[in-house]
Amino acid sequence: MLKNLGYAGTYHDKNIAVNMLMENPLDCGLESSALVFSVNLGSKKGDIPKLNDFTFYFMDEANRLYNTHSTSNPNLIIKTDTDDDEPARRPDGLIHADFRHEFLFQELRIAFYYQPYKKIEIIELKH
Repeated sequence: MLKNLGYAGTYHDKNIAVNMLMENPLDCGLESSALVFSVNLGSKKGDIPKLNDFTFYFMDEANRLYNTHSTSNPNLIIKTDTDDDEPARRPDGLIHADFRHEFLFQELRIAFYYQPYKKIEIIELKH
């Protein structure tokens, strides 16, 4: 299991916002070998996009894309063991894949294809 949690990133433009946060897979009910990110979607125009309108990929330093699985659950709650102001979060969904050695790179990124835009956008993740 990854011990170095805390990668996060955001994509935003004049229409949408996509926020990603690396999660502990055990907190999400997944196997410890999974690489998991919670997804929060937003819109400045009030019409919030749906997770089903997106396809997410992990991207390595050579710009190769790796498929992920998306899980959308309106009742999803991620509980944390920390003393944060926010002890539980309600993301719009999760993206996950089995951890592979190719994911150990310097510039961790997530690429997504948003159906209405018909193009791929990239989220730079920072630690």
